[in-house]
Amino acid sequence: MKKKLTINKDDKARILLTELLPYEVPMLFSNEGFYQLVSTKKVIPFFKRINELAQAKKDAKGRRYGIPFNYEIRKNIEGDTRALSIIHPYCQINFIELYEKYDSLMLHLCSKNPDSLRKISKVAKFIYSPEFVFPEDAHKDAELEVEPEVLDVETQYLQSYFTYYPYDLIYKFYERQMFTRLEQRFNYMMEFDISKCFYHIYTHSITWAVKDKESAKRNAAEDSFENTFDKLMQLANYNETNGIVVGPEISRIFAEIILQQVDLNVLKRLEERQCKYGVDFEVRRYVDDYFVFSNDPKILETVKKEFQKELGFYKLYLNPSKSDIKTPPFITNVTVGKRELQELLVSRYNSFFETKEKTIEGSEKKELVKVLTRIRQPYSISQKFIKDFQCIVKRNNLTYDILSKDIIRFFKRKFTKILKEGELEKDKEVVENLFITLFDILFYAYSLNINSNTTFKLAQIIVLACKYLENQKADLKHTVYSKISKEADFVLTNFYRKSKTTETNIEILNLILALKKLDESYALSVKKLKELFGIDKKEGLKSLNYFHIITLLYYIENKAIYSELLSEIENLVENRFQDDEDPFSKSELTMLFFDYINCPFVSDKSKRSILRSSKYATANLADKIKEITEIGIWFMNWDTEIDLERVLKKKEWGSSY
Repeated sequence: MKKKLTINKDDKARILLTELLPYEVPMLFSNEGFYQLVSTKKVIPFFKRINELAQAKKDAKGRRYGIPFNYEIRKNIEGDTRALSIIHPYCQINFIELYEKYDSLMLHLCSKNPDSLRKISKVAKFIYSPEFVFPEDAHKDAELEVEPEVLDVETQYLQSYFTYYPYDLIYKFYERQMFTRLEQRFNYMMEFDISKCFYHIYTHSITWAVKDKESAKRNAAEDSFENTFDKLMQLANYNETNGIVVGPEISRIFAEIILQQVDLNVLKRLEERQCKYGVDFEVRRYVDDYFVFSNDPKILETVKKEFQKELGFYKLYLNPSKSDIKTPPFITNVTVGKRELQELLVSRYNSFFETKEKTIEGSEKKELVKVLTRIRQPYSISQKFIKDFQCIVKRNNLTYDILSKDIIRFFKRKFTKILKEGELEKDKEVVENLFITLFDILFYAYSLNINSNTTFKLAQIIVLACKYLENQKADLKHTVYSKISKEADFVLTNFYRKSKTTETNIEILNLILALKKLDESYALSVKKLKELFGIDKKEGLKSLNYFHIITLLYYIENKAIYSELLSEIENLVENRFQDDEDPFSKSELTMLFFDYINCPFVSDKSKRSILRSSKYATANLADKIKEITEIGIWFMNWDTEIDLERVLKKKEWGSSY
């Protein structure tokens, strides 16, 4: 049962947990340790030294800009990518004061247009501690109330600093009554979006949205909310005014404030042109996607042109390749395909069970109960499901990646239910064939759309399966582990070969971390790791970034089989700090510095080299290493015994928008 926990609303530092990181990161990377350090002031001496060494120019308030850590994730099945950013830790701290002083104003500025589909509504008051499949593994303090000053690390299931209204995710708009009512009232719907919105946002335009452009220029030096927010977004992005960091929730709030004013300006001009909002047309916007409804196609075009004009004033532009007019029913082939797939999934899942009579203990009465059926030919069943799925995709003129994530989401939910309610039979063959059928379907679906979200869900299923199998017979464990290992190897190898870039893809890092839960006999070889991380290509280890390095170090630990690879990584990191004259202005190298010194698998010799070359310390090196390692967690959690079920539940709890 979920437990409702009260949040200390005065704890503004909690924005480090919810507002300042992208969703798509390695599962053991987070701001949890950093939050603890900031909240308890333990970070001060370390960041004082970092600020002394960083060469980035300070602003009038003594704040330095940071160079964000930029990395790419896959955007679609064609291999197009989207750049995300990790804001420099010392720039992240700057935003705490912004929330302390202006969270109420932020709420007001995001409430001006009632028809925005995703806007902050109020400061969150509660969190809900989720249920776990294996509660006996939960830490004893997991059910405690949130601590008054600092959130306990194990109860940080925060979704966001604010609550959102009316929807947090776009699919809910299509499924709720609002969309149905609009379809009943209007004969046409037009969709369009802003081209690369966050990459093009001009930071100064926040001041134009809060005031007008003339007032903003006249009061540019004023210590106001809009000027502060403008400056913080610049500092977070290498002092750039053109474009904002992509990924953190803070950027979506920044954009929402600007786009709310765009909406109001357009509606005012349309009213002057005798276009009545609510009668002649209506507009809904989800972040940077627009939905315009009308009974007159000409009005749709007029509305679009007014948005083009107003967005141009803010140095933003509509995507020229995306403008679609629909007639009722406004549902698309995607909606039809999803409904057909849902019916197939429910039908297939129900076929895994049969109804039997069972005598009620202590009486002669009998009751009907559902029990898992004996699957005779698991591969035949999975292949039939796959063929039926392919027919749905073909029949609705879709692509595999559009629907495949629904398969993983469905079976993740059902698999969790089976384990939680103890529905698995003791019969080895029943359990074995169910697992084989499920993983055959799951890895097929995963291979069609490998992204961060599907990886997190598949990783959850693997971790839960491993937990269940820990106490089962060795031959059952071997069969299922072999299936997971074989399918993962096939999918990862093909993903690597199809990849257009020479860099390792962030999407697969979490699957590699989940595979570590298999027995050591299923560990990835050095050759396979080098292939998956692109180390076997021309650039070798030089192509590795911070996320790749920490994932590799966690996976290989200091095991003898990987000793040569560990030495190569140590040399790489040492060279990186030796070759960079200003590492602490960079988010990537700052995080790598603290996590590398804190890593239990790296030699002290290599750590001392990093301390010297970075100029962080030239004497008392052993003491400096001790100071950093005694802190606990910085950004990467190096605990090899960590409960990944809990880690992945946090990722699920704070899902991406």
